[in-house]
Amino acid sequence: MLTCLTSLLISVGVVFIFRFINMKYKPAILGIYQQRNKTYWFKFLFMYSFLRIRQVITYLKRLLAIESGRSPDGVAHVQEHHAKLEQIYKLDDHTLGIDGVYYNGMSENGDAIICGLARRPHGICDSFLYIKIKNEPLLLTPRLPDTYVQRTMEDEDDYSVQGIKIKNFIPMRTWTLSYNGEMKPRNDINKTVKVTADLIWSAQWAPFEYDTQMSPYSVADDMAREPWSSDYFELVKKLHQTHYEQMGSLTGTVTVEDNTYNINMPCVRDRSFGPLRDWRNFHRYVYHFVFLENGDCMAIGSVSQPAILSHLTIGYLCKKADQSVVAVDASDFHLYQHGENQILPKDYGFTFQAGGQSYVLRVMLIDEDKFYIGKDREAKFYERWSNVEVNGVKGKACVEWQFNNTQK
Repeated sequence: MLTCLTSLLISVGVVFIFRFINMKYKPAILGIYQQRNKTYWFKFLFMYSFLRIRQVITYLKRLLAIESGRSPDGVAHVQEHHAKLEQIYKLDDHTLGIDGVYYNGMSENGDAIICGLARRPHGICDSFLYIKIKNEPLLLTPRLPDTYVQRTMEDEDDYSVQGIKIKNFIPMRTWTLSYNGEMKPRNDINKTVKVTADLIWSAQWAPFEYDTQMSPYSVADDMAREPWSSDYFELVKKLHQTHYEQMGSLTGTVTVEDNTYNINMPCVRDRSFGPLRDWRNFHRYVYHFVFLENGDCMAIGSVSQPAILSHLTIGYLCKKADQSVVAVDASDFHLYQHGENQILPKDYGFTFQAGGQSYVLRVMLIDEDKFYIGKDREAKFYERWSNVEVNGVKGKACVEWQFNNTQK
C-alpha cells in the first residue's frame, strides 16, 4: 500500500514538473500589462509573506514607541512619525525631485475644488486650481491647461506660487489653502475675474500611508506578475516615493468679484515627495476620489508604471460608522479595459474588495476638463466630476485620469 502511494506521488510530481516546464508564457496585454505566468504563485507567496511581516514589525515599533513614552498617543497629540512626514521635503540637488500637495473635494450640490502644487528644484512648480461653484462657470487659474510655472521673489519658501498658498497648521490635523489673484471662466477664457479663497482643510480620518498600509495581498498580486531580477528591485528602490493621503473636509469662503460663497465639502489631501519623479515613467493611471451621502469616503484606482509595475491596484475605504481606514484588497478595474486610447467612458462600473466586504461602484460623468504637467507637457490629465453609486448609496466623485503625453 505504501509503495503504491509513493509511486502515485512520484507520478503526480513528475506530471506537475513536466507541465510547469512546458507551460506557455503569457505575453503582456497590449505589450504593457503583465499577466500571471508560471512562477506567479512562488513570487506571490514570497512577496505576501515579506509585506505582511514588514507590516507587523512597523506596527509593533510604533506601539512600542507609544508605550515607552517616546511618542505621543496620537489622540490628543500628533505622533512624532506623523510630524516628520508633514515636514517640507528638501529638494537639494535632486534634478527630478518633487514635493507635492494636492486637494480634491466635491459637495453633494456639485461644488468642487481641485488644487495641486508640486515644488520642483530651481524654483520650478507645477501648480493649478479649479473652482466649481453653483451659479458660476468653472474657474481656472490663468495658465491652465499648462501648469509649469517659475516661482518669483514674492513667493515664500513653502507651498506658495502665483497666488496659491498652502500651509500646514497642525500636522495631520489642519492645513490652510488660500488664493488671491485672477482666474478665467472656462466659457470665456479671454476674460478674467478677481478671486479670493480662504479655506481650511481639517482631517476627519487617520492618514493612509502607502508605504506601510497598502494591502499585502494586492501588492503581492501585482508584483508577482512582473519579471524579477536584481536590476528590477534596484529600480523599484530608485523610483520609490513617500506617498500618503487623508480624508477630511474643506470649509471657508470663495469670493468671485463681489459674490461670496460659503464652502463646505468633503475633501482628500494628498502628499507625495521623493528624489525622483519623472512623468515619462508613467504610462497612465485612473484614480477615483469618492464621497458618499452616508459620510463614507474612498479612493480607488489603478496605476501603470511599466518599468516596475505595469498594473498596481491602489486605494482605501474610510467608514464613518467606526472611523476606520482599510486598504483595498482587490479590484477588477483594469486599465486596458478603460480608455486605453483616450476615449474615456462616460458611464462605467467595477467591483472592489476592502475590509472583508465587496463593493460595486458605478460612475456617471457630469463634467470634465484637462490640463498638462511638465515644461514639455510630459503628462496629460483629465479631471472628471461625476455622480456615483456604491452598493446603492449615492454620492459624488472626481476621477483623475492621467496619460503619458510623450508616446506618440
